[in-house]
Amino acid sequence: MNSFIQTEIKSSVLFLTLNRPDSKNAMNAEMMTEIRAALSKISNDLRAVVVRGAGPFFCAGGDLHWMKSSINKTQKENEEDALNLARMIRALDECPIPVITQVKGGAFGGGVGLVAASDIVIAEENSVFSLSEVKLGLIPATIGPIVMRKIGVSEARRLYLTGKRFSAAVAKDIHLVHEVVPTSTILSVTNDYLNELSSAAPEAVRTAKQLIRETMGESLWKDDVSESTSKILSEIRVGAEAQEGMKAFFEKRTPSWKKALTNL
Repeated sequence: MNSFIQTEIKSSVLFLTLNRPDSKNAMNAEMMTEIRAALSKISNDLRAVVVRGAGPFFCAGGDLHWMKSSINKTQKENEEDALNLARMIRALDECPIPVITQVKGGAFGGGVGLVAASDIVIAEENSVFSLSEVKLGLIPATIGPIVMRKIGVSEARRLYLTGKRFSAAVAKDIHLVHEVVPTSTILSVTNDYLNELSSAAPEAVRTAKQLIRETMGESLWKDDVSESTSKILSEIRVGAEAQEGMKAFFEKRTPSWKKALTNL
């Protein structure tokens, strides 16, 4: 029995459930390691992966308790933590079979990274999204490249810099998600896609997914890219702004840097 995820195989589909509902499925190091381990065991008889979150919220991003502890870690330990996130997102992105992700409630921060690494994303119509890192003095470093590949540079500029929350409808407009549906139909729409995949030749599907990666090029996951973004994130985490941002979050107060900007 996994501690932070649940896995179940039904009819050649791996159902992978983030299982920290009390923390909105925020990801810690153990959860990331378990996700990577589950994805490393994809057998030839599996046809798809369905990723979902336990409870009413898909994923709130990185666990702030875990990230706040970065101040007591060495630079090397911080870089390894950040690389753990990059490796987990890469494992999802490079999963050899289709990945369908269901978003209920919403996805923030690293949760948006999970969404961006998926092949098919179905979001309930009331879901809310945010690349919220800058609100905490952090940046979307390790997930930044894959999210930007999905939504484009223009939207990355707007959303990385503001941390603005946006609706499922906007997420569809910027190509982060594919389907926006009522909560009552999210399972049936998922089944529709699984039925489509069941009629597609398995080896052709795997090869098509590999072709997409090769056509796009592999620069996204070059070691120097993952290492450089992880290094940036590890340095940001131990900085004064990030520590103040996370402290303010836990103390339910406004961070020290917030002040009114001039209204034009």
